[in-house]
Amino acid sequence: MITIREAHSHDLDTLQAIGCATYREHFSAIWSRAGMQQFLDQDFAPQPLQESLAATDRHLWLLALDAQQQPVGFAKLNWNRPTPGSGVPGAELQKIYLLKSQAGKGHGRRMLEHVLQRASEAGESCLWLDVLKSNQGARRFYESAGLRQIGEVPFSTDMEQIGMWVMGCDLPLAPGATAPGP
Repeated sequence: MITIREAHSHDLDTLQAIGCATYREHFSAIWSRAGMQQFLDQDFAPQPLQESLAATDRHLWLLALDAQQQPVGFAKLNWNRPTPGSGVPGAELQKIYLLKSQAGKGHGRRMLEHVLQRASEAGESCLWLDVLKSNQGARRFYESAGLRQIGEVPFSTDMEQIGMWVMGCDLPLAPGATAPGP
């Protein structure tokens, strides 16, 4: 079983470590070694990560911890982001990653359910994300959770052009939630 909690500024080093570890595990085949390092240096740089953690009105970072309270994954939600193609504002699930050693234990499903609940509680009308076109397993996982393909966007690494599917779902307004402002 995992515990999911909000990440805060004191979790910066933990987020950097788990972010780099999970991204390398899942995506090293689509980057050169130098390209991967450049991406990670940019995506998990201390200053932008600290600013993102502090901007709780725009972002929500979540940590997944195992029974020993060791990080095994994380997620990042961006609030009130226009859905590619339609422009409809919703919660963007920008990142959701688990260590490969945690696969098949139901942790991904639990994290996604937590993300959906938090987005609904925040008053978001929909949740959307993008997934590599080549990642059929992730696409099936999101489809099994009720997300559907709603568009596509370009994506390339320093080695190849891959493209991404945009997937999304409508969210119910949770009791007591208020719709986000403009």
